[in-house]
Amino acid sequence: MTYYLGPRGKQYAKVYALLQTALSTANRAGVATFVMRGREYLVALKSDDALGLLTVHTLHWADEIRDPRKEIPDLPGAAKVSEKEVKMAEQLISALAAEWDPDSFRDTFQEEVTALIEAKKAGETVEKAEPPAKATGAIDLMEALRASVERARSPKATGEKATKGA
Repeated sequence: MTYYLGPRGKQYAKVYALLQTALSTANRAGVATFVMRGREYLVALKSDDALGLLTVHTLHWADEIRDPRKEIPDLPGAAKVSEKEVKMAEQLISALAAEWDPDSFRDTFQEEVTALIEAKKAGETVEKAEPPAKATGAIDLMEALRASVERARSPKATGEKATKGA
């Protein structure tokens, strides 16, 4: 989680600016603890050059960090991929690349929960969610990549978003 920090008052503006500038120039971050809502947090204090502000990013305590291979034993190992597959995947990534527009993303879970709450308030019966989609089985990776690249490229020619309808 990221939090933005500001000086406590006008008399601290110069100290704040000095710390923000020094962290930025040194390309460093500070590690600290602080208490919020009665709980102590481990954080990284960083300078956000784009905003000219100090930010705090919450971190995990050492005992909260687990080895994913111990937690999920069936994680795949390093699989061999061909140069051709990598190039095709890079083409797909390039074809799907777009400028970041935060307004184009919504928290659909929150919207659905809010709609359920409103439906319950109105006395409506709420139905259970539909079952998850079934796995489609093994596929030819190169063919899937090729098809994805073609789908991603075609909307660009018409000026539409590459992800529309996906």
